[in-house]
Amino acid sequence: MLTLATGSAQSAIRRDLFLMLLACTGSLHAAQPTPADWFPDTPTFRHYAWEDQPCPGCETLVPRPAWIRMAALAGLSKVQFKASADDSGGDAYSVAPDVVVLSPAALKLKPCQLAFLVGHEIVHIARRHFDEDAIALSVYSGKPANWTREGSEAMELVDGDFGLALRVSHLWQQQEQEADWLGVLLAAQACGCSIESGALAYFRQDLGSGGGIAAAHAASAERMRQLIPFTESAQRLAAQTTF
Repeated sequence: MLTLATGSAQSAIRRDLFLMLLACTGSLHAAQPTPADWFPDTPTFRHYAWEDQPCPGCETLVPRPAWIRMAALAGLSKVQFKASADDSGGDAYSVAPDVVVLSPAALKLKPCQLAFLVGHEIVHIARRHFDEDAIALSVYSGKPANWTREGSEAMELVDGDFGLALRVSHLWQQQEQEADWLGVLLAAQACGCSIESGALAYFRQDLGSGGGIAAAHAASAERMRQLIPFTESAQRLAAQTTF
């Protein structure tokens, strides 16, 4: 049977409840990781609503510790990881708002090459490239402000519209370049990976890939060239790695 507490007992209960709330609040706040001091600030542009996108044949992946460390360095408390059924979608890709999909081929890569791929996709999520795309497509299509809250509806604007894709391609290329160099630095600090053992080793496997009109990715050789200036930064971050 429950009885009502009175007097000092009530005060003690209120104090204990207050302390419990403080503890819970602190835990929730602590669960939000502080991004690395070199990682760019979170964008403040508009958030869109993103429904869970289908991933046929995908299976949930338990994240490796290195992936969790990279997400934390990017200021993310939640990233979902999935394994695709085959390699038809490429080695890795991200799905709005917070999913990284890895192919069977990607999961067989050497650790630093895989770390670069995962870091690259984490950057797309942390830098909110999906929302950025939705905004750009809406603007270039002449849509009024706030015409939709649904990210998928905005993304549908590019379906079958090569002219629109061409107009937005410069943004996609900038996003991919950003994901490359920030992904390299995430892999360096979280995993101790050099550019040579990670990104460059990965790109050397297929120097003929990428490029073309309205392509998001530059050719592999160009992506390698763009990463060279970050070699020393990656070395310094790798030297800080602790597991």
